[in-house]
Amino acid sequence: EITERKQAEDKLQVAQLQWSQFLEVSPDPMWIKDASGRYVAASKSYFHADPSAEGNIIGKTDAECFPPEKAAVYVANDRVAIERGATEGEFTAVGVDGKLRNFLTKKVVLRAPDGSVAGTLGVSRDITDRKKIEEALQDSVDRWRVAIDAISDIVCLISSEHTFLAINEAGVRALNLPRSEIIGRKCYELVHGTTCPIPVCPCSKAIETGLEGSSDYEQGGRFYSLQAWPLKDKSGHVTSLVHIVKDITERKRAEADKEAMQAQLRQSQKMGAIGQLAGGIAHDFNNLLTGILGNIALMRSSLAPADPLLENLNAAETSARQAADLTKGLLTFSRSAMILPVPMNIAAALDVTLTLLKQSLPATMEIVRDHEQTAWNVLLDQSQLTQILLNLAVNARDAMKGKGTLTIRARDETVDAAYVHEHPYARTGEFVHLSVSDTGSGMSAEVMQHLFEPFYTTKPVGSGTGLGLSIVYGAVKQAGGWITAVSMEGVGVTFDIYLPRCLEESIQSVTPSPLPVNAGSGTILVVEDEPIVCAVAQALLSRSGYTVLTAPDGTSALNILREHPVSIGLILLDMTMPGMTTSEVVQAIRALDPKVPILLTSGYTSNDIVRQMLEEGAVQEFLPKPYELHELLEKVQELLHKS
Repeated sequence: EITERKQAEDKLQVAQLQWSQFLEVSPDPMWIKDASGRYVAASKSYFHADPSAEGNIIGKTDAECFPPEKAAVYVANDRVAIERGATEGEFTAVGVDGKLRNFLTKKVVLRAPDGSVAGTLGVSRDITDRKKIEEALQDSVDRWRVAIDAISDIVCLISSEHTFLAINEAGVRALNLPRSEIIGRKCYELVHGTTCPIPVCPCSKAIETGLEGSSDYEQGGRFYSLQAWPLKDKSGHVTSLVHIVKDITERKRAEADKEAMQAQLRQSQKMGAIGQLAGGIAHDFNNLLTGILGNIALMRSSLAPADPLLENLNAAETSARQAADLTKGLLTFSRSAMILPVPMNIAAALDVTLTLLKQSLPATMEIVRDHEQTAWNVLLDQSQLTQILLNLAVNARDAMKGKGTLTIRARDETVDAAYVHEHPYARTGEFVHLSVSDTGSGMSAEVMQHLFEPFYTTKPVGSGTGLGLSIVYGAVKQAGGWITAVSMEGVGVTFDIYLPRCLEESIQSVTPSPLPVNAGSGTILVVEDEPIVCAVAQALLSRSGYTVLTAPDGTSALNILREHPVSIGLILLDMTMPGMTTSEVVQAIRALDPKVPILLTSGYTSNDIVRQMLEEGAVQEFLPKPYELHELLEKVQELLHKS
């Protein structure tokens, strides 16, 4: 019996020693009170937190150790712990450093072996730093939420089960529901009104594949872009995803507006091309009409006033005047002509286009045709071919500065797999290969990289739109073909165009009518390369008593002027002639005779060069074709009188 008691006492001493050591090393303040509320033990850290309590609390109650208000709180907490078995709460107190600190206090009831209350055990932990971290984290979360809520796009966090975990204000407004009624709900239920996920939804794809998903859709007249980014755990499983919905209506409208503007620019460029061709056509027709009206005037002057043939001449003159009005209409050609592709023989179509093109280019540019070896048809609109060739010709004209050789070739070719391997954008089959080469300055590798890009130009500001080659590219693509370019600086450029063969027979003839040929010679110098116009002018002036000399080009005119330096009193000069440009001829004339009057004439009046030369005084008058006898004579007499 004594031995058992001794063993029990030893165990108690060991337990007390262990408890004492625990109180010594515990980093958190700890204390024990007996059933009457008196302190019976406290950890060393307790006195570190409150040095004044050391030696003053053991054996005392809270009422004896603390101010009444604090003591009442401690006693009440002890009572709750005894009633409930434990209690927990936060409070603030001044720490050793004199600063207010946060503590988390827990209390449990201690019971005797018989179950009666033996006292309470309390432990308090300084959570000041933890509170600061929590507050900083909460502040960061709040700032992040404010930032996300400020975004106009819908941003939400969705679980792998398609449940809303979080959503910003834009999403709340879009769904028109309180946030509390959104969180926890299935996204497909609220957004699409379905009972299961939609397979095409980027969220479904992101959850299934673990990859980013995106798509665009239209709803209620507005356009939206959807994107979903999966969030994965360490093992790579998708746990949730960030889903963003952006309203791209304005962007779509801007793109549509941009496309409309580009279409307008393309239309404007096409009208510019047609305008140049119209000038060439007007020039040719007006030359013919000048010959017709001039010969009518000559015939009328040789008939008696009562001659019955005068009625026929008047009718012919009326028709010729109507034709002259038609040529004016060419300059205001419709701006909305439809493109109607038809089967056409490329060789014949090239003849028509090049005949018209010739009058729109400087006479100093030589055009070489090499298309006799092609017999295949293509499905094309004549205006498309005109647009392609005109833009390439204008590009060549600028590269050659108005002088050089433009070579246009056409061949029937079969494109094989080897060619397609080197040119991935091509395809095998039968094609008409059209090539356009110039002897200009060529292009650098950098320029070649941007060759067909809209608005890209190497010309000075105001000298080009940068749309010419992009229009060519579009026209070729529209015709089902492709275009490439090869160039080196200093050696010109070659454009290769492949147009698919059309097996249908051509349904229209495109052979141009031949121009009449005539000749003439004669102290008024007539410089005109069109024989019929030259002959009419010579006859009209000769019958009016003038001596007439004629020259078919600028070089011949200068030779005649050197041979007759005094006798020539006026020069009637046509604008479009082979060899020298109009400006070069005028400058050379002025070098030989600064005072001789120059009467400029042309079938295409809308020319800036004419206005410039008139303003500068390089030429004295301008007479548009077709002109009549009295108009020509009035201008001639006026200029001779002034000189």
